[in-house]
Amino acid sequence: MRSAGWVLLLLLTSACSGRSEEQTADQTTTETRTAAEIYAAECAICHEDSANTRALDKTQLARLNPAQIAFALSNGAMQSQGEALGSGGIFDMVTYLAGERDPYVPAADTFCADATINPQPRIAQWGLDSSSTNMVPAGNSVLTAANAAALELAWVFGLPDVANARSQPVVTHDTLVVAATSGHLFALDRFTGCIKWHQPTPAPPRTALTLGEVNHQPAIFYGDVETHVNAVALVDGTALWRTDVKLNEHSWLTGAPVQAANHLVVPISLYEVGLAVDPDYECCRSHGGVVTLNADNGEVRWQFHTTPPAKPTGHTQHGTPSWGPSGAPIWSTPTVDSKRNLIYVGTGQNASLPATDTSDAVIALHLDTGKLAWKYQTLAGDAYNIACDQNPPGPNCPKWRGPDHDIGAAIILTTAGEGTDTLLAGQKSGDIYRLDPASGEVIWKSRAGAGSALGGVHWGMAVAGEQLFVPVADPPYPLPGYRPEPGLYAFDINTGNRIWKQAVERGCETNLFEYFARKTLYPECSFFFGLSAQPQAVNDVVLAGALDGKLRVFAQSDGRILTTLQTAREFATVNNVAGYGGAIDAAGPLAVGRFVYVQSGYAQFGQLPGNALVAYRLR
Repeated sequence: MRSAGWVLLLLLTSACSGRSEEQTADQTTTETRTAAEIYAAECAICHEDSANTRALDKTQLARLNPAQIAFALSNGAMQSQGEALGSGGIFDMVTYLAGERDPYVPAADTFCADATINPQPRIAQWGLDSSSTNMVPAGNSVLTAANAAALELAWVFGLPDVANARSQPVVTHDTLVVAATSGHLFALDRFTGCIKWHQPTPAPPRTALTLGEVNHQPAIFYGDVETHVNAVALVDGTALWRTDVKLNEHSWLTGAPVQAANHLVVPISLYEVGLAVDPDYECCRSHGGVVTLNADNGEVRWQFHTTPPAKPTGHTQHGTPSWGPSGAPIWSTPTVDSKRNLIYVGTGQNASLPATDTSDAVIALHLDTGKLAWKYQTLAGDAYNIACDQNPPGPNCPKWRGPDHDIGAAIILTTAGEGTDTLLAGQKSGDIYRLDPASGEVIWKSRAGAGSALGGVHWGMAVAGEQLFVPVADPPYPLPGYRPEPGLYAFDINTGNRIWKQAVERGCETNLFEYFARKTLYPECSFFFGLSAQPQAVNDVVLAGALDGKLRVFAQSDGRILTTLQTAREFATVNNVAGYGGAIDAAGPLAVGRFVYVQSGYAQFGQLPGNALVAYRLR
């Protein structure tokens, strides 16, 4: 999905690497320097550089769990830097950045008196259903255009030791289960926020949660940063099974696993495009794919690979061996078509040449076998990695580089007005497509916003009736010829014609330099304000969260903004963890009954960090 940043995600994200020969000659060895000295000499150039929108600064890093930082340096996006530190150096750096702290344990008075759980699902997965429609079923919420202005704050839960609130919860009749990316699962009373159970996780969770069944008992599935899929019991969070689903050394999990009968379908992304920034790194050998597991025991059933195995392709101008093909990660959550026994996924760009016909594509696979049914490529030749972000581009940047226009949103399966099944796909370019689910044939193509590597459609779209609702991120970078158009768009599913557009505005004044040169973690005015997170269609309204922390309710009929709630603020929390909201990205709002739940805080790309799970209710 937003490959440039997702790849770097984990926490010590950086678009820089290494030292020049001159710097190396003038510096003492790692073994004789303190962690503070190493950070100042080699890390601050990226992490304290106000122009680097990808790297968390030291204040943001201090909010992270030590285990997250250690993983980033040992196995994640900062692995090459961690190798230079050695195990002892990694320990010292983690201690320097995160400080000495005890593992988080909830206070006794934050637990519910009654910990029973009614397992009746209200929101069971990303996309709200197996068709990824993001449409709340009739009767599941009482929120409407007539009462939206009556939403008020109910309670806030503080996710411990995180700067990103990214893992979409699941909701049952009386319980909300949420993951903190620092390594915790919580089952909360969805009306009050008290804790029904808490479980530390083997590794920090990374994907959204999915509510399903293991051996006919309700269970939660999720992927973690070690590329394992986990199953835990809904009743108390105890572990049921854990399976490694790596396809390559640098495989990653971003989209949520989804259950189809006894199949658990797992999309595979990767973080290697971030490692390519190192001129000595041999780029690139990893690729995306899909793995299905037996939902009852976690055993692997089949694997699908988006590219063939990489082979040597020569050397870069730096003299480093190069490899390809690679990339085509799957950032999105799979969509299940039980009628045709197919699953649909979208892919991202290639990380190195040669480019393949499976990048920037919609792919249909047979659910039982993983065999390719069809594929439709929206953009050929899109080869890109983070070395291309350097000025000038680094030696691992492909000679013919692409624009990084992933299809990161889940593919929507719905019915058009004439009763015809149809697929809807959105892309970071701003292009949206209607496809035939049986063949992949294009029925229409339209466009929303300007699109860019960080613009266009990111995490999802929503449908209601014959309308498709498209959130557009389009960051306001001052680039020649670029005219960003962030906002919410509505299209006619039958024709692809735009029905209306509702622009969103910042509502305050700042600029790129001023914003990134700020001295405070939470400025009064966020530079970013577009719509990136997954939206939700509810009765006659659409809920959409923005990158400046605003949660808006739009009228489906004409796009009018009915109410705006600001989550980028300090909160008192029911679990007494210091709480602050920030950017709303990735996981969007969830409407259930009289409540709307939203996670606020997302520190990537220079956006506003946060750790708040905010519950609003209708008065």
